[in-house]
Amino acid sequence: MSDKKGYFFTEKTTKVEKLERGIHKWFSRPDITDSDDLIVVQVDVEPGGGHPFHIHPTMDEVIYILSGEAEQWIEKEKRALKAGDAVFIPKKMVHATFNESDKPLSFLAILGPAADLEGSMVYVSEEEPWKSLK
Repeated sequence: MSDKKGYFFTEKTTKVEKLERGIHKWFSRPDITDSDDLIVVQVDVEPGGGHPFHIHPTMDEVIYILSGEAEQWIEKEKRALKAGDAVFIPKKMVHATFNESDKPLSFLAILGPAADLEGSMVYVSEEEPWKSLK
């Protein structure tokens, strides 16, 4: 039997953070659910915003588009993703997500295993070839 407990999230109880890369609504991370296995966050990105090129050294990631359109990069390959589309990104792979449309973008990011959030994102957007791509 597990010592952990389940959680229901409502609009009032969801931890929301306004970050430079968008509004983050957290559904699982170690300090919220005590899970070392799973990070789940809904990210809402305004037109012109996004997550610059970065890697997650220790985590795999799935991005699932809820609404809007994402300019999604995996390494040097770019695709337009719309609601219902998803992408899998293995750990240590450079990727980026941008909203180049005139409508808001909303997506779920699911990462695991859950790592220290401070060291879990390493930005490479100022390095070549990523600097020249966007």
